[in-house]
Amino acid sequence: MATTRNLYDILSVPQGASSDDVRKAYKFKVLETHPDKLPPGSDEATIAAAEAEFRDIRTAFDVLSDPAKRKAYDNGLNFVKRRVNVNPEDVQVRLARERAEWHKQAEARHQERMKVLHEEIGASQKRYQESLAQTELRYQEKMRTIEEQLTLHREVARAVAAGEPEGTYTLVDEMLSDLRRRCPEWEIRRQKVLKVSLETQLRRSKGLMSFTQQRVERVKEEAQAVQILAE
Repeated sequence: MATTRNLYDILSVPQGASSDDVRKAYKFKVLETHPDKLPPGSDEATIAAAEAEFRDIRTAFDVLSDPAKRKAYDNGLNFVKRRVNVNPEDVQVRLARERAEWHKQAEARHQERMKVLHEEIGASQKRYQESLAQTELRYQEKMRTIEEQLTLHREVARAVAAGEPEGTYTLVDEMLSDLRRRCPEWEIRRQKVLKVSLETQLRRSKGLMSFTQQRVERVKEEAQAVQILAE
């Protein structure tokens, strides 16, 4: 069947033709194009073309004479005609309008996400600042405590080195002082024990100060990172 013609063109009737008109056109076409009407001695190409046209006529009548088949064919034919008659400019305008609407909706969604992100960053930055302030306060308190302990240890060490009594001088202190004078070795061992104890406390104090300082620096770095993201 030729692809440039539809079934109505094959029977030479309009698309709105009645069933009787379709039947009459079919009978006329059959009588006109029947291969038996070819003159004797026709070549094979002419015979094949006549047979193909006759088959097209039979197919057209088979479809157009059945109401259900004709309705389905008309729907498809109308759809093809609408697609063929579409104005390219109208299509471009519609596509541009759809793209503009999509861009508008995408921009609105982006602004909403950015708003939520800024709110989350602001809340996170606020929490970090509060945590930094609390950490700084605890750090200052620990530093004061450590400094007080170091000052006390230094005073005790100086008193011990000078042989001065620690705290209130009592009879027991006098007896211990007399023992230290009588047994210098015992006093030397006592000095060594006090020195080791003082050094141990100093190392612990320095370790605690270093750990606290590192924690403060880490919180400061995280706060700076959050501030950069917020900008």
